[in-house]
Amino acid sequence: MAQENQKLTLDELIKIAYLNQPALRMSMMEREIIDNNVKSSLSGWLPQAGLEADYFRYFEQPVAIFPDFNNPESGAVQEVRTGVPFNSNLNFFLNQSIVNNDLFRAKGQANYLRASAEQNLELVKIDLNVNTSKAFYEALLSQEEIRIRQEDIQRQERQLKDARSLYEAGISDNIDYKRASIALQNSRSALFQAKEQFQVSMARLKELAGLPRETQLELDYDLNTLISQVQMDTLEGVDYERRFETQYLISQKNIQEAELAFSRRAFLPNIDAFFNYNIIYQTLDGSQLFNTAFPNSLAGFRMAFPIFQGGRRNFEIRAADLQLRQLEVAQSELQLQINREHQEALSTYKSYLYEWKIQGEIKETAEEIYNTISLQYEEGVKNFLEVIQAETDLRTSRINYINALFRLMASKMDLLRARGEIQTEEI
Repeated sequence: MAQENQKLTLDELIKIAYLNQPALRMSMMEREIIDNNVKSSLSGWLPQAGLEADYFRYFEQPVAIFPDFNNPESGAVQEVRTGVPFNSNLNFFLNQSIVNNDLFRAKGQANYLRASAEQNLELVKIDLNVNTSKAFYEALLSQEEIRIRQEDIQRQERQLKDARSLYEAGISDNIDYKRASIALQNSRSALFQAKEQFQVSMARLKELAGLPRETQLELDYDLNTLISQVQMDTLEGVDYERRFETQYLISQKNIQEAELAFSRRAFLPNIDAFFNYNIIYQTLDGSQLFNTAFPNSLAGFRMAFPIFQGGRRNFEIRAADLQLRQLEVAQSELQLQINREHQEALSTYKSYLYEWKIQGEIKETAEEIYNTISLQYEEGVKNFLEVIQAETDLRTSRINYINALFRLMASKMDLLRARGEIQTEEI
């Protein structure tokens, strides 16, 4: 079923990508998974209640050894079978943790795990924003190239018609006519390639936006507005704290610090308060099992304290401390990486900015030359070969200008990302 054409701006495409992009939706699910895992870990602080039941029948009852009560001093013993064949037990229990190192760790890491999940989601959104923007500019580049080549073909078709008329009138030979025909064929071939490249660019854009293949997408943009937004302050530095990679790494350090604290608290015992209520059913006749109950109940405290574990606690403390130091080294490495990324993005942006300005000047010059030579050709001063050469220079300069412009826009996105200035929306 054909879908209605959608004419979308870059901002609208990014909003759609935030809603539909599978990779982002998976990251959102991962955030929810971590949040539920945190809640599951913290639930251990609440009272834990449960019910246990069993039913069993002895085919051979257990034997207990008792002294000979008739003659205790003889040292003789007697074997007595105990219990009854039919038994059932219903046990209700209530447990409350008071001291538990695992729960202390869960509480210490909870906020940092949630923050880490949010920061990881933000990194995915930033990448999606940048990649969607660059794909949008790539599609615009192909679209503008198609427009330029279509204008060239219209102009060359008129030239071919004029050259043929001059040839048929006997004013010129067939060389100009054949040259015009070759130039037109080459332009049509280039136009076909540009259209195919545009289809590839649009497929990439739909993928990033999470749009179905059959969506009829049309790009909504104003070239002059885009041109007015390409300038950036190239003297501004980079702030490490604005990069979510830095914030994410800080969260990982906080999580590891809580892990180290957990290892150092390994000497703590586990202390629980408990209450048990048991109902025991016993009978010689299975059909009468639940007629008589023998309840009992108890409450108390339970402690588990490891005394010797072969040095395991010391080894775990050392391992956790080394992992924390690894993250500190990673933080220094990240700063070096951010410096490199910023310098690369800044240098690329400045290079494309310079190239864009130069190509703008070249385009204006090529337009002047073409207009001049076209008039001179009409007056018989210049030959047709010079017209074709001027037209080739004009087409190349126009494509190079558009290419430099959209490369500049893409490099601007990389620079904004390197500086941590990509704006995202709440999801």
